[in-house]
Amino acid sequence: MDINYSVSIMRAEQLATVLQFNIKKVYIPFDLFYWGLVGVEDIDRIHKLEKEVYLSLPRIIRKKDELYLNSLKELLLLGKADGVLVKNLEELGFMEEISEDLKSQYISINGRIEGYTTLMLETDYQLYNWNIASLDFNKKFGLMQTVPMELSIHEIKELEDRSLIFPIYGRATLMVTANCVKKTTNNCMADCSHGSFEWQLNDRKNKKFPVYASCIHCYNEIFNSVPTSLHRQMIDIIKAGFTNFRIDFTNEESDMVDKILTYYTIDNRKGAFPISEYTTAHISKGAI
Repeated sequence: MDINYSVSIMRAEQLATVLQFNIKKVYIPFDLFYWGLVGVEDIDRIHKLEKEVYLSLPRIIRKKDELYLNSLKELLLLGKADGVLVKNLEELGFMEEISEDLKSQYISINGRIEGYTTLMLETDYQLYNWNIASLDFNKKFGLMQTVPMELSIHEIKELEDRSLIFPIYGRATLMVTANCVKKTTNNCMADCSHGSFEWQLNDRKNKKFPVYASCIHCYNEIFNSVPTSLHRQMIDIIKAGFTNFRIDFTNEESDMVDKILTYYTIDNRKGAFPISEYTTAHISKGAI
């Protein structure tokens, strides 16, 4: 059984470390291209390493993001990206809207037209896919899908789809909010284009929750104080027939990225996990 690992990043400096490992594909936020922190030449370099490049889209898009979406379309028309990771229905709608433009450049979404360059669409776990009916609905559009974070391993098995992308590491998003911590502390920069992890929220137990301030889209994404890691459950997950695994990095520094990828992809989950405090989320009990 071939095990495939994919990795998503949120910081440009994580990319160099990720590319040193044997992974199938890397998810890069289109924001990094929009800011000029990553370029088309990087896609070419990744392809030479025989890895796929998926553009991951933001949690929220609004009407004011028209310039951003036009820039995304221009990059997709180059035919360089292998796929797009969408996180809401609006982004799915946008991809359908530009499908005719893509066809003009002989690019076909999900390989609908034989002989054209294929651009795969993949939905993240935020899009509802808790049951077989919802999975079947999305399959009508040829979408690749991600395992929901709210289900237990027994509930996930009942979905009867072993092609799902299975997230095994990453900080879960607790909230996406337009109430910005930077603005609350009078540090809002209206002309700021870069997102950052420079802020965090502390609760009464002094747990620290990283906050990603997406200035260009004007929202905050608040992450769990500890990452989810399913390394102890991997044997059962693999026995259940799942082979496509995703590792999601958020605010990790490059040395921690290296340690986690080494643990999963090289050491085969042997030895001590690099992070002492983590959660297994709902994998044992489920959310309901």
